[in-house]
Formats: sequence, C-alpha cells, structure tokens
Amino acid sequence: MPKNGYFGVKNSHFAICTDEEKLTYDKPVHVPGTVGISMEPSVESSTSYADNEPWIDKTQDNGGSGTMSFFDVESTKELRRLLADLTGYTVTNDGRMSLTANKKPKKFAFMCEQPGHVTGKRRCLLMCEMSKPKAEANTNQDSPEITTLEFPFTWRPVNLAVGDDELKRTSGYDSYSDLPDYATFFEAVKTDGLSEPEAVEGV
Repeated sequence: MPKNGYFGVKNSHFAICTDEEKLTYDKPVHVPGTVGISMEPSVESSTSYADNEPWIDKTQDNGGSGTMSFFDVESTKELRRLLADLTGYTVTNDGRMSLTANKKPKKFAFMCEQPGHVTGKRRCLLMCEMSKPKAEANTNQDSPEITTLEFPFTWRPVNLAVGDDELKRTSGYDSYSDLPDYATFFEAVKTDGLSEPEAVEGV
C-alpha cells in the first residue's frame, strides 16, 4: 500500500462571499507567497446525565480559528484592493490604504493546496473572516529577514439543504489529486453535492 504524507502549502486563493444565505462567491483570486497556514478546529462536547448514567452525548463543530502568513499581498493594486476587502481597510481615490477602523471585513472562502508524497490535497473553507494583519519591522542584520504579514482568521460552519426540511452543517471540503475535480478546484467555490454521501457498494 502506498505511504502518503503532506509537505508544504501553496496556491492560496480567496473568494469573496456575495450572498451568505445562497452561498455564492466571486471567482477565487490567487495570492502568491504563502508562508504558512495554521488551522485549529473548535469542537465542543457535552454529556448530560440522568438516572445515574450518561443520558445524552452531544458534539458540536463550531468551525475553528488559525493564522495565515504571506510574503506578497501588496505588490499590485488588485491585491491591495482584495486585502482591503478582507480586513476592513479602504483604498482611497489616489490608491493609498486607509487603515479604517469601522468598516466590516467581507466574508470569504479560503482555498489552498498541500502537495503529497503520493496524493495531494486541496482544501476549501467556506465561510471565513479575517482580522487585521500583524507585522514586524526589524532592522537589517547580518542575515536579511523578509517581513511577512500574519492574518488571524476564523471560520464557521454553513447550512446546506438536504431534501425539503433538513439541513447539513459543513465547514468546507477537501479534494484529492486522484479525483476528477482536482484540476479545476481553484476555478470556483463549489457547494453542490456536499450534502450527498458517497454510495458505498454493498451498503
């Protein structure tokens, strides 16, 4: 059996959500220079007791939080406008970045790729929100250090319709390099079919 393992991260894309109820998105925009992505799920479990024994066990997936860091998010006017939309800044008429304090950041889907030794993985988190970036500016020393921008972000589950009166909660989806949609993964955010489990032969 082939032994797989993931290494590195690249191909970060952002797709601004245009309708949170219908889950529609702009075309994903590639942001070069991915340095690192951390993603920590937030899953809460609770047990209720009755008759001296566990009565109800409940687990709830609340999405998660993390940090993403990049070398290059300001090199073009298009990237600076995207950065402004994602963080709640404003680009002025003369092209400067106004560090606005009262503008709400836009929700977005985040997509990235983890190459694999055998099978690669591409991930899409459907409903993310980004905080304003953290940056350090240090004096030059013997070894040059390139400044990166670090963005705290969170994601939350969304509800997808299953049948007429049932909803399924999901935070996003992964695809793999042995699947048909892998080559077109970054062309659009695709929520169709996410509520349909795979048919397993003999089940």
